[in-house]
Amino acid sequence: MKNGYQVKGLYKDIASGISFERRKEFFELLDLVIGGKVSKVIITYKDRLSRVGFDLFKYLFSKYHTEIIVMSELTDKKADQQEIFEEIISLLHAFSMRMYSSRRKKIKEALEDKEVNKDG
Repeated sequence: MKNGYQVKGLYKDIASGISFERRKEFFELLDLVIGGKVSKVIITYKDRLSRVGFDLFKYLFSKYHTEIIVMSELTDKKADQQEIFEEIISLLHAFSMRMYSSRRKKIKEALEDKEVNKDG
């Protein structure tokens, strides 16, 4: 029991907060929520659940009687401008990582093609 809550599970994914491709534990949690087995989901910050669509998940979870508690909102109230700024920075980071990954893949493919043409 921690801060009055009984913790029954800990879910964490190391993946993009925008893409859900590798969010295995997120989908496990979502299945439990849909199954009516979770009454509260406690997260440190909104973007830990998802970088985009937090309000959608909050609405969806509420339809299955699950409350999302954001700890940062309990401890420090941020100005709306600060929150929007942080969301924009978070999105920029995610998109820049995607662009970097795409660029790196293209360079790798070009180098592999060059090696094949050199050998052929």
